[in-house]
Amino acid sequence: MRDSALLFAVRRKAASNLATRTTLRRAFAGAAILALVPAAAARAADISHADISHADAAQDAEPAGRPVMPVTSLEVTFGVYALGSKGFELVLSARRDADSLRIDTKMHTAGMLDWVMRFAMTGQAVARLDGDAVRPLRYAANSDGGWTKYATRMSWDADGQPIINMLQPPVEDDDREPVPEALTIGTSDPTSATIARALRGGATPACSGTDAIFDGRRRYDMHYTPLGPDWVKPNNRSAYSGPAFKCEVAIEPIAGYTREYLAERRPEEETPTTVWLAQPPGTDIWIPVQLEGGFRLGSASGWISAAKINGTDWLKPLGLIRPEMPDRDRMLP
Repeated sequence: MRDSALLFAVRRKAASNLATRTTLRRAFAGAAILALVPAAAARAADISHADISHADAAQDAEPAGRPVMPVTSLEVTFGVYALGSKGFELVLSARRDADSLRIDTKMHTAGMLDWVMRFAMTGQAVARLDGDAVRPLRYAANSDGGWTKYATRMSWDADGQPIINMLQPPVEDDDREPVPEALTIGTSDPTSATIARALRGGATPACSGTDAIFDGRRRYDMHYTPLGPDWVKPNNRSAYSGPAFKCEVAIEPIAGYTREYLAERRPEEETPTTVWLAQPPGTDIWIPVQLEGGFRLGSASGWISAAKINGTDWLKPLGLIRPEMPDRDRMLP
């Protein structure tokens, strides 16, 4: 009976107004989709991990001189949890050939969040491979949040300048100012930019520097900071445990955000998202295996739940995961 009251309280709080629903959805999506549409307000959570030194990491790394397997296809499934429940599931599929890259994404709500506020998103990014550089060519995203539906289509000209082919709803009907063209020069879509870092390879991931992002509506910078080798502990929500590299990703809003978001934003509450990346044996790519972030109603955590490389399981899919209930004393009025 009390569990039913708890669920009702969560639903009532989350559905009380559009701003709260949007905040919750952004928090889940931000943790789940670091590789796609990062949250504008993510807070890193401190987690106790087994200590691992640079020497330990070197022992777990691939022996020097071992041939590196070229990765032509990748499929990763991620689960994101908050308030004791699974909130989102994300599936990212990438295919690469000699000179091009295509990334397809699917994300949908799950568990209690699906009951509170159903949301689904699909996306596709196509890029040209130019040596070590990933040049975006096309980007599309569609989302359906029940109350609002969004669609974006973008392309890039020969000079690398983004062109908006379609926005639904238009910016003028979306409670936001358009991003000035001068701010979009030299930008990439969020998917291509993050995948480019994953494909960069090397003994450590590309966890430093800044990416300038434009998703058709918003312009923001993603700032990466390396935190060093770490260890992902076994977890029944994760298909991976073992050595990893810990990074910090901070989002800096630049332009194109809704007036509602700008009115509610509290920059002093915003802290970076923490991501752990692992390098599958025999490859030179780095894949996110754990994420930690936060939002006004609590914290969100994400874990990889399955992964295929070149059509073969690297991490086999998890079985049934027992849900955890939020802290009753904190959630009940």
